[in-house]
Amino acid sequence: MLAKFTETEALEGKIYACDQCNSKRRRFSSKPVILTEAQKQLVVHKLPQVLRLHLKRFRWSGRNHREKIGVHVGFDQILNMEPYCCRDSTGTLRPDCFIYDLSAVVMHHGKGFGSGHYTSYCYNTEGGFWVHCNDSKLNICTVEEVCKAQAYILFYTQRVSQEKGPSL
Repeated sequence: MLAKFTETEALEGKIYACDQCNSKRRRFSSKPVILTEAQKQLVVHKLPQVLRLHLKRFRWSGRNHREKIGVHVGFDQILNMEPYCCRDSTGTLRPDCFIYDLSAVVMHHGKGFGSGHYTSYCYNTEGGFWVHCNDSKLNICTVEEVCKAQAYILFYTQRVSQEKGPSL
């Protein structure tokens, strides 16, 4: 899921001026700037203590209508963020700062964007078990149930914070 979000994307057209390629050229002559193709990549620069991943679950269908995307998206219980971080920031952090544990999953029930019902799975760190939260009803559940959920928002908690020791 994050690999797709952070993969390098080619930008179409030779419309970008590379400063490195053109710096000598502009200093010593009046030749025109060389234009080239370019690439972009989105990466994480600073890691939060709680990471929220909001999945795109609705798409525009028609003029003023959004429809729900009902495809199951697999997600991990443990997430290593190091491959998705800016190289400049990875060298200054301890390796265990990149590890996150799944702590909550929010689901949307219903067909439309403007209607429906939200429930969640939350991990109880003191008891070491998962709870399904549906309004005033709380039910203990298995991690297998959580992983089968049609996630809308995923919450991950950093295992070890950057400033202190293990997170509480």
